[in-house]
Amino acid sequence: MTTTSVPVLPVSFEGKVVLVTGASRGIGRVLATSFAAAGATTVFAARREPELRILEKEIADAGHDGRGLVADLGRAGDVEMMLETVHRDYGGVDVLVNNVGIAGPIAPIEETSLDGWEETLAVNLTSVFLAIRGVVPSMKSRGGGAIVNIGSINGKTPYAQRSSYASSKMGMIGLTRTLALELGPSGIRVNCVLPANVAGERVDEIIAAQASAQGVPVEKVREQVLALSPLRTQVAPESIVNTTLFLASDYAQHMTGQDINVTAGMLMS
Repeated sequence: MTTTSVPVLPVSFEGKVVLVTGASRGIGRVLATSFAAAGATTVFAARREPELRILEKEIADAGHDGRGLVADLGRAGDVEMMLETVHRDYGGVDVLVNNVGIAGPIAPIEETSLDGWEETLAVNLTSVFLAIRGVVPSMKSRGGGAIVNIGSINGKTPYAQRSSYASSKMGMIGLTRTLALELGPSGIRVNCVLPANVAGERVDEIIAAQASAQGVPVEKVREQVLALSPLRTQVAPESIVNTTLFLASDYAQHMTGQDINVTAGMLMS
């Protein structure tokens, strides 16, 4: 599959504290480096400590401010520890980006285990609820803030054998809209970005799993996925980042409760 180079939106987050979850690779990694490059004090969390330390060094070597926190966000206790650290050391959060997510089981419903279902919802949806609940008081005290949830095309267009993942991402859209309504009077905006077929390791893993589940070659699934885009291209991680930067910035101060597709045309509604 192919993708094109995409420049990152030049926007400033000087003086802002930004918290990004799921930052050890892929979209989350680019989100962390981009917010830091835009001047934010950027805190990013993930399970993989070696990758976090590499990312910390990369951000520091570029002259920016970034800190990695090791946390398994599928565990409520780890989410709480992450939030306690951010509030203790930085006084609160101006921007929260909920990016953490797992693919979950790829199987018929009758073969989907309860453990797989519960893990998917815990990581993809419950962690979002807990993180938002934890940052809202500091955002209210600061006079407002921005929350951007990174969802998926599956939040609108479900695929067979992805029941737990689709449920978690559809739930994210419902949570986004509800909290936009609830938190708007406090100056807190809540939006959702829906990616599809983003170039990188995670999509490669999902395509391989789908190929295995269907009993077909990986390249056949790749071709099927690419054919769904009228642009015949994968989405660059930077395209997701640009939408997120915009939604988190003052340029989008009149946007809330939105779910925005960044799918190279795979989804048009």
